[in-house]
Amino acid sequence: MMQVIPEPESAEGADLHLRLTRLIGLRLCHDLGGLAGTIGNALEMLNDAGDEAADLAGEAADMLRRRLLLWRAVLGSGEARTLGAATGLLKGQIASGRANLEMGDLPESAPLSETLVPLLLSAILVAGEALPRGGVVRLAGDLRHEITILPIGAGAKWSPVLLRQAAGAPLPANISSRDALAWWFCISAGAAGVAFSLALPSGEAPAALVMTLPS
Repeated sequence: MMQVIPEPESAEGADLHLRLTRLIGLRLCHDLGGLAGTIGNALEMLNDAGDEAADLAGEAADMLRRRLLLWRAVLGSGEARTLGAATGLLKGQIASGRANLEMGDLPESAPLSETLVPLLLSAILVAGEALPRGGVVRLAGDLRHEITILPIGAGAKWSPVLLRQAAGAPLPANISSRDALAWWFCISAGAAGVAFSLALPSGEAPAALVMTLPS
């Protein structure tokens, strides 16, 4: 079930990449726009509510800063080069804060390649989107060879885009903003030469996403 997506070899493939990039940008604007609006509203309230409005503005500004840092890393800024630095960017941001990350015995000091950081962050965020009611994203494996990511929670279900690609089927012709991150992960994996599959699920639980890194 392993699948690596090739670079686009046609105008149609290039157009899909362009549309995906546009949707990623729209998703980014949507996420940041809400926080910016909260900051603006809080600042307007400062004269009336004092400390309460100032606290609200400060919290929103901090979340906006942290979300920008996360998206920079997802898009390949190359600044987070250890597991701890990369996953630290995810604090409060998996499934909109409704899910936590568990890493077991994986050391935070473990180095990550510049190519792996955006791919790993994207995979964890996609796992978070598989948790509509929140839960846990469990990270395990060997960061040099094979990484396993498992979403655990009520109603957990992977994006249809990821399921389709892992089964070896071509990506769908239409891209929705809801599945933009799953598209981003699939195409990023192909560009990085990383194969991925879904392990056999246990009962009704979703399958674990297994990423096999190039040797």
